[in-house]
Amino acid sequence: MSNPWDPDRTLTREVAADAIAACFPTMETRDLTLLGSGWEFDAWLTRDGWIVRFPRRAGMDELLAPERRVHQLVRPVLPPGIEVPLVEHVGQTPDRFPYRIAAHRFIHGIPADEVDQTFLPHLAAQLGEALGAIHSITEPRARAAGVLEMDYDEEGQREWFALPLEVLSALGGRDPVVDQAVRWARQVDLPTSYEGELSFIHHDLSPDHVLVDPGSGRLTGILDWTDAILGDAARDFVFLVAWGGWDYAEEVLKHYPRVIDAGFRSRLDFMARLLTVAWLGYAHVRGTEVEKLTGWLHNAFERPQFAT
Repeated sequence: MSNPWDPDRTLTREVAADAIAACFPTMETRDLTLLGSGWEFDAWLTRDGWIVRFPRRAGMDELLAPERRVHQLVRPVLPPGIEVPLVEHVGQTPDRFPYRIAAHRFIHGIPADEVDQTFLPHLAAQLGEALGAIHSITEPRARAAGVLEMDYDEEGQREWFALPLEVLSALGGRDPVVDQAVRWARQVDLPTSYEGELSFIHHDLSPDHVLVDPGSGRLTGILDWTDAILGDAARDFVFLVAWGGWDYAEEVLKHYPRVIDAGFRSRLDFMARLLTVAWLGYAHVRGTEVEKLTGWLHNAFERPQFAT
């Protein structure tokens, strides 16, 4: 089975160091550290504190300019002490690496799911405040920065969802909650539109994208804004349901300063179920994080107690 996460080229530490040295000659390229690989980029940390991102496939470098505009949109509204990346350097050396690469300063912190559990109540308050600030960005300001409205591509959604359903169906019988989730997912209609008030949303929040100071539990940064869009504010709460469960999502909502509409929790319930099924299926395709994302699916399918 082909893996859609696979890059279209091999990027070794040596190739990365060579490309960084050619594009940004003042940076220290000894002992590069691979921080992680996402859908769009590989991120390397230099000894002198730069994060250099390398596109994993053709066309991904086209995301750099709109993402930079989003950074400039978000930075002024976040509470003090919460950072977003600020791209300071963009370069390209086709003879060493085929796509443009970009560099921003390292933001201190660990992923939110690695923080000491005693900090979680304090973190909930900070997350609620931060999400409120993000969602306070008005639609006209977001559109002026080039942020687009969510495109509900029915055919694209069906294609995207077909693979994880196929994978999880083939694994049937291992986990009754996963089996229940697959049966549910096969019967639901994928969303074709959102008719409510549009909000500026991150659209890809996860514990990996939320950085926390390990000593104090202070929220230090929010990463990976390439998917920012105008859509349903409830979407930015999905990771809280998946990672922390419904009780934790409700704790964050207590500190969320914006008014939520009557259907907010129902939409959140639907999205949390649908996305955790997809995420688990793709985790099996990648062969990584299967145990973690199985737990996320279990959290999402614990039916919340609210009126629908």
